[in-house]
Amino acid sequence: MNHDYKAANTLKWMAWTATIVGMLLLVLNVSDLRAENFPLMVSIGCLIAGMNIFLLSAVFRLMSMKTQKL
Repeated sequence: MNHDYKAANTLKWMAWTATIVGMLLLVLNVSDLRAENFPLMVSIGCLIAGMNIFLLSAVFRLMSMKTQKL
């Protein structure tokens, strides 16, 4: 198992963690929709970050596949 694949798996777990934390914070704070609601803004940020980390995980996997073919 190469380092790119390990990095992709680590990023995948980090993405799941950020997404779950974001969902939990969103469920707990969705009733107070205003810009001053800091936990709600953090939850939206965690959800966006989780999706970006998933994208990076896919890039690492594709890089790993490309280096294995060479």
